[in-house]
Amino acid sequence: MLRNIGILLLIAVLSIMFIQPLRDYMNNLFKNKAQLNEEYTIGTVAGYNPRVREAQEILRDAGLYSGVVDGVIGAQTRLAIKEIQKKIGLKAHGRIDAVTLLALQRLKELPKLKQAKVQESSLPEPADKVEPQAQDKEAAPAAKISKPVKSEIGTEQIQKALQTAGFYKGKIDGKLGPQTKKAIKAFQKSQGLKADGIAGQKTREALSKYLTGP
Repeated sequence: MLRNIGILLLIAVLSIMFIQPLRDYMNNLFKNKAQLNEEYTIGTVAGYNPRVREAQEILRDAGLYSGVVDGVIGAQTRLAIKEIQKKIGLKAHGRIDAVTLLALQRLKELPKLKQAKVQESSLPEPADKVEPQAQDKEAAPAAKISKPVKSEIGTEQIQKALQTAGFYKGKIDGKLGPQTKKAIKAFQKSQGLKADGIAGQKTREALSKYLTGP
């Protein structure tokens, strides 16, 4: 009986001496691996890091970070990184690895791409598209030349405009069906607008450029 108790005590002592330290070692190993991956990607994060500052600016502009942009990773920055990782389906560990850095860079470029699309859509028509009769007339003020067709256009005119723009190939039937909504979404994306398939005021104004008449 005493021998059995002694064996049990020995097992308990060995568990305390080896199992818990082994568990701590494994936890530290995974933690260190994530830390090394982050340092390999952006450099040391022990103090100020310009890449951390850039990440903070991107997260702030995206509405995910409201802390100080100081280039130093703190608890608030870690939380913001976890948030962006959750949004793109990554494991939310709060460290800037290669995949997270790529996502941040794409997030930074998104406003520039939208702005470029808006600027491109607002460019004036080429001179060779102006009607000959209009060229012979006395030049009118710029505001009158660029004045768009009335934005209150019906579904049939929306379909015609989408067809002219190359986004709609269905019938001009004045019905707002799935094919028309799909074409509206594609057009909205090309114009940097919210792609919801609803022809709101901004969408109608953009479509009116592709109408030649009422």
